[in-house]
Amino acid sequence: MNLQEVIALNARYGDALDRFDLNAWKALFTIDAVYRAQARENFDRGLPLALIYLDGQAMMADRITGIEKTLVFSPRFTRHVIGLPLIVNETSARTPFFVIQTVGASAPEILATGCYHDTLVETVDGLRIAARNTVYD
Repeated sequence: MNLQEVIALNARYGDALDRFDLNAWKALFTIDAVYRAQARENFDRGLPLALIYLDGQAMMADRITGIEKTLVFSPRFTRHVIGLPLIVNETSARTPFFVIQTVGASAPEILATGCYHDTLVETVDGLRIAARNTVYD
């Protein structure tokens, strides 16, 4: 794993979400990957409670179905601005992010800020996310 690979992976991640291509988003994870979205307060205290906890691509597929088929909301656009990753060791990285959201004709607003805490693995398809804890502020 090198810095350029991590930057490219995060660029594909943000792009997939901004285009609302959730299947492309899911493909960036390993089959058995864990995805969590967790408040910084819980993360800092070592508490396991997370707003979102998806264990494997099957749960990710269920979440995608729920989003695409059951959620009703005004048209919105997001822009993921992902900072430079810090390579912690040969399999881990931390990367700051923020997400801007625009709903209809309203002014853009900050939707979320935080840091991705990742475990990354090399696969035949390139670098993939084995675990991502999206820690939001």
